Amino acid sequence: MSEDNAEIVRTALEHFAATDELLDVLAPDFVWDMGTFQGWPDEPIFEGLDGLREFLALWREPYDDWSMTVEGVLDGRDNRVVALLRQRGRPHGSNSEVHLHYGLVHVVDDGLIRRVEAYASVEDALEGAGLAV
Repeated sequence: MSEDNAEIVRTALEHFAATDELLDVLAPDFVWDMGTFQGWPDEPIFEGLDGLREFLALWREPYDDWSMTVEGVLDGRDNRVVALLRQRGRPHGSNSEVHLHYGLVHVVDDGLIRRVEAYASVEDALEGAGLAV
């Protein structure tokens, strides 16, 4: 696994966390896969940039305030990069926050992110990237 792939993922996620904007690093046939996220109630597959935007709207809809922090990015096997993330959100009409520590496995090829598989736990993401502890 190339450190370049990990840097592509880190840069894209940190940019999104800071600006809420997506960098131009998604492959034309990009897929966001929630089928790996235990408990996800909606459609599991989102295709292309429009699909990612649809997913993000669904993901953040319950919150008045939402943020994400990149805790780490690790090389995996077979062009896989795992990102360890922490998010917090304040649900509509609430003064309290909810927190989630989760992972995303990115498949990177030729400098582009082709696929992201979301996992509800860091442990599941590490296993999905071939880095089980």
